[in-house]
Amino acid sequence: MKYFIDFEATQFSNDIISVGCVRENGDEFYSLVNPQKKITSFITELTGITDEMLQQAPLAEKVFSDFFDWCASIEDDLPVFYCYGNADINFVRKNFNKSQNFKAKSILGYLYSDIYDYEPTVRKHFGLIQAVSLIKVTNYYKKEELSQHHNALADAKMLKFVYEQVNEHSPGEDSNAFPEYQTNKPKIQIPTEDLSKYRVYRMKNGQVIEKYNSMLEAIQWIIDQLPTQDEKEKVVHKNLMRKIKSAHRNKNKYLNYRWKVEKIK
Repeated sequence: MKYFIDFEATQFSNDIISVGCVRENGDEFYSLVNPQKKITSFITELTGITDEMLQQAPLAEKVFSDFFDWCASIEDDLPVFYCYGNADINFVRKNFNKSQNFKAKSILGYLYSDIYDYEPTVRKHFGLIQAVSLIKVTNYYKKEELSQHHNALADAKMLKFVYEQVNEHSPGEDSNAFPEYQTNKPKIQIPTEDLSKYRVYRMKNGQVIEKYNSMLEAIQWIIDQLPTQDEKEKVVHKNLMRKIKSAHRNKNKYLNYRWKVEKIK
């Protein structure tokens, strides 16, 4: 059975603060998740979730243990999970690495290894060379101008709706839906400097958290942390590269991490 899932998370650190999932038969799962840390005002404004709400929420171990039971509550083949965009996999990975509960770690590990990002399918269906936000596709099919409130369950339902619509329509019917996303103009400004000449390390407490084999990989990680598609599309690569280099040179933190940059000869 198909499962459509979405997460909201803390800014930069990727701790999940809510999870919403809907089965193709309409069954729903939703929970807030206590990240055991304060969230930024930006996340509160984006999602409507407050620190007070999260303090009353169950911890991730409990939520994902319950989610494991919910997924196993019907006799069916293994679930097939769909998300929209590649940010969710980063949220899952962070919480998988922290988890000590068997059920929670099992379902998070399953998600991490087998979740399907539906955004490239949507892009291909509409003949686009740029990603289009889930709310734009929803509005196209509903013929309304709805606003996205970044509620995990609402977004999961939205994804289910878009999945069903895309599968009901041929690409030819929708090929001119988003002409502004079909332009050959690059959506972001890439510097002329060869980004492959750098190896980058993201570090915390003196330990390497992640290694990037090019500056572009490091920049893409930063882009993936941005919460909205509009923000991702406004990114200027050379500005992010400058910030990473500056953090390395001045031994400062950027996005709450230390950065090490090596030029590959």
